[in-house]
Amino acid sequence: MSKTLRLILLSLLTCVAQTTLVRYIRIGGVAPDVMIAMLVALTSICGSYGGFCMGSLMAMLYDASVGYVLAINLVCYTFIGWAAPLLRRSLEQALHRLRHKSYLVLFCIGFFLTLLRELVDTGYLFLIGSDLGVTTLLRSLLCCAYSAVMVFPAAFCLRIVMTWKPKLLRKKKDEDFIDDKDATESHRKGTPEV
Repeated sequence: MSKTLRLILLSLLTCVAQTTLVRYIRIGGVAPDVMIAMLVALTSICGSYGGFCMGSLMAMLYDASVGYVLAINLVCYTFIGWAAPLLRRSLEQALHRLRHKSYLVLFCIGFFLTLLRELVDTGYLFLIGSDLGVTTLLRSLLCCAYSAVMVFPAAFCLRIVMTWKPKLLRKKKDEDFIDDKDATESHRKGTPEV
């Protein structure tokens, strides 16, 4: 399976996880943003253009499944997919002396980009006149931390999907696909088959 098909399959699975499975892993009524976690985990496989495409695909699938018309998610996830590889590259250059920095870098990028998305959502809630308080801000910070932690299982799932090799149509060294080994050997010798 090609890399593009695997990424499309992964975006479908991530959208399904965001819309259905996240409700089972809530902490204090706060659910993680699995789509941001997957986009941050994708920084090791595809660059800014791939992240841009995957972010926009995930956002369109999410908006279509949930029923949002405003397209704030499309703008946010597309930007997140584009910015995550750039942030990873700059953080790795800034922390070049630190050992085992990849986990710290993924956590920081996940936290920062989720915080950015939560700020956009909070701004939208403010514009439509919703009541905002300290509880909303604390829930936003908990969501940022929870989403940043979810980057690690997302990276594990990403590795499994991208390294999986299907066993269909594999043949062994001495095996023929249609089991006509005897017919081909007798044909090569020039003797008629009995």
